[in-house]
Amino acid sequence: MSKISVAAKKVGEFIKRNAFYLLILLCIASVATVIALAASGDFGSDPGTEVIQPAPGGDETPDDPDEPDEPDEPDEPQKPALSFASPVNGSVSLEYSDTALVWNSTLGQYEAHLGVDFTGDDLSVFAAEAGTVSEVGSDPLDGTYVVIDHEDGYQTRYYSLGEELQVEKGDTVEKGQLLGTMAATRGSESLAGNHLHFEMSKDGADINPLDVLVLEEK
Repeated sequence: MSKISVAAKKVGEFIKRNAFYLLILLCIASVATVIALAASGDFGSDPGTEVIQPAPGGDETPDDPDEPDEPDEPDEPQKPALSFASPVNGSVSLEYSDTALVWNSTLGQYEAHLGVDFTGDDLSVFAAEAGTVSEVGSDPLDGTYVVIDHEDGYQTRYYSLGEELQVEKGDTVEKGQLLGTMAATRGSESLAGNHLHFEMSKDGADINPLDVLVLEEK
């Protein structure tokens, strides 16, 4: 019998005699392996898997507090709309007409009347709205006159005034401020007697003053 056969026979006989003890050692080794895996938390998971650890002192990380809302910007105060008042304490003697021709007794002819004529016992003439005096003057056809520029492209023109005016070019006037008095200086309407020939325009285009004016006495 060879030496290898003799050695194998001895190993076999040793295993038979000690099989019980070998089985116990195998069980102990298996239990030890399970305990080691439990302690490390590694049960064969993918090494690339991220493990999220709970934040200390709580179940979740608190969100950042919301930033306070920016305070709303205050609205710009709205300017009141312009309100043009009657320039006299009187009544309308001749209305505006840009299409139908009206008779001009002074000139003896029919013509357009691009303004409103006012008459009254009180000869005072007032600014219809606040603005800046852009022109004052006198000529044979229009008589003595005042022109006032207002906001939003409006302009008012006061013709057939008396020669003594209360304002000058460049003056800033308030609504209702005295400008002068009605007279008969407008040569093209001199036979109409003391009156105010009043014209208005918006952005350079003539408009009917009666569409804009609030006819109330001062």
